[in-house]
Amino acid sequence: MAIANVVADTFRAKSISGRAGFESQNAMANLINALHRPNFADICLDSISKVSHFDSAVIMAYGVGPTPRILYDQLAEEYRDAFYDRYLKGAFILSPLYQSYKNNGKGFFHIDEVAPEGFFKSEYHKKYYCYSGLIDQVFYLKQFSAGVAIVLSLARTNKLRPYSQQEIADLKAIEPTLMALLAKNWEKLASDEHNFYDYLHKAFENFGRSVLSRREKDAVNCMLRGSSSKSAAREMGISTETERSYRKTIYNKLNVCSHSEIYHLFFKSLEFADSGEDCDPLELLWNSAK
Repeated sequence: MAIANVVADTFRAKSISGRAGFESQNAMANLINALHRPNFADICLDSISKVSHFDSAVIMAYGVGPTPRILYDQLAEEYRDAFYDRYLKGAFILSPLYQSYKNNGKGFFHIDEVAPEGFFKSEYHKKYYCYSGLIDQVFYLKQFSAGVAIVLSLARTNKLRPYSQQEIADLKAIEPTLMALLAKNWEKLASDEHNFYDYLHKAFENFGRSVLSRREKDAVNCMLRGSSSKSAAREMGISTETERSYRKTIYNKLNVCSHSEIYHLFFKSLEFADSGEDCDPLELLWNSAK
């Protein structure tokens, strides 16, 4: 749909709560005039803030390199290291945002919609989300062709309260207009040819395959993504008891005693992710210690 039609439909729609600020003629005019200009992202986030407040925002592209390309960020200084030193160095592979992208998701999402059951008690949540100060998150995901996507993440740290249901509804209401604007502003990313080896995702897929069976490998993938035993069993189509037996076998084969140790082992093995295109990075890690 042409961007002009989306904007027109938005003006005809009934405004609710803070949504009106984003959809005002002045706001739309400013955003459209800023397209393809250096200040577009800043104006865009400022307009969204009229709908709902946030204090940790990132716009990034997936599928244009082995790691996300940061297009713009508004991060508090105390949390920048968590994002740049942890998320971009490999933690993104396990994030619900990235998993939504890999599953061809598109649209507006609240973290509760896409996080697996057990996620908020997982090692990933403890060692990345909590470390980043995040308490709530929504995001817009625009899929282009050839595996390229734009993600706009709007998060709240512990300085704010979680999003209310009304705020989530208002942010979802501006999705058509916002997605059209994001697509138009970064349309060149979709038209560019991107040839790269996605070694980090490959490392996730290969982690432990040299010692684990296929079903044990499925189980460890669920564990790394933060799924509980119940959630993992449902995804794998097995009983909870069977999934738990897989976990015990995995601990024994990987010589660990906890989920936390598996999480640490995975990220340690990422240091060897680009050493071979189709190798188990865990096997490379163990061989390096001999």
